[in-house]
Amino acid sequence: MSNKVKYGLKNVYYSVITLTNNVPSYATPVHIPGAVNLSLSPVGEKVKFAADDMEDYFAENVNNGYDGSLEMALVPDSFRTAVLGDTIDGHGAIIENANATVKRFALMFEFDGDAKKTRHVLYNVLANRPNIEGTTRSNTKEPKSETLEVEARPAADTSNVRAKVLQGNTGYNTFFSAVYLEDAVTNTADNPADFSKAGVDDVTVDVTSTSLTNAVKSVYMDGVPVGFAHLSITGVDVTLANAYIDTLVNGDHTILIEFAQGNAVTVILTVGD
Repeated sequence: MSNKVKYGLKNVYYSVITLTNNVPSYATPVHIPGAVNLSLSPVGEKVKFAADDMEDYFAENVNNGYDGSLEMALVPDSFRTAVLGDTIDGHGAIIENANATVKRFALMFEFDGDAKKTRHVLYNVLANRPNIEGTTRSNTKEPKSETLEVEARPAADTSNVRAKVLQGNTGYNTFFSAVYLEDAVTNTADNPADFSKAGVDDVTVDVTSTSLTNAVKSVYMDGVPVGFAHLSITGVDVTLANAYIDTLVNGDHTILIEFAQGNAVTVILTVGD
């Protein structure tokens, strides 16, 4: 069922772009909390050519993307340093420099709908510095939001401006783990069974990939790379050795698996006695 209306804004993420030979690669998306409002207006002109006494002998709409604004409760310092070019000095002060290079990024976000949620990505976005604003406190506290003026343009390689994925469609559940690319490979995995140190079984993460030629690139446990001496890989399924898991403290641990194609997957492993 398609939506009749949309409302709400949440799950705003950004992914910094690196260009190599005019082909963008996208960093792992980073969440920006405190989404307030997103307003975008299309940019482009209608090209018209008159001939044979016809005003619209030739007509074409040019899509140059969108211009607009993203209002947040507060623009985080991590965004300022990763995208706007601010730096942190040895004392922890955040420095804004006139010669800083602003980076382009993909902007990802989610709208609610009367039937289903939709997740969106703008592939090539540039943001201006937000205004600095504040008022003295009176009898009531009135929080001040911050607004980024943004321009979204076609991607350098594909000319794609935007993509949206409807709830229930392929790519929706993994949408914020990596920037969605047209007909991209999608990888999914469920949490493995709980591990008991009293047992002798290894831990296997069963992965499903839409690519039959995909391969595991790297595995991380709680952000630390796992050496291949502790791993056994079959296709895209990853098995971690019992002896390695035995060295972990009891509790929940995060396993991140990266692939040659498509998004990374994250699962939780619970370790106990």
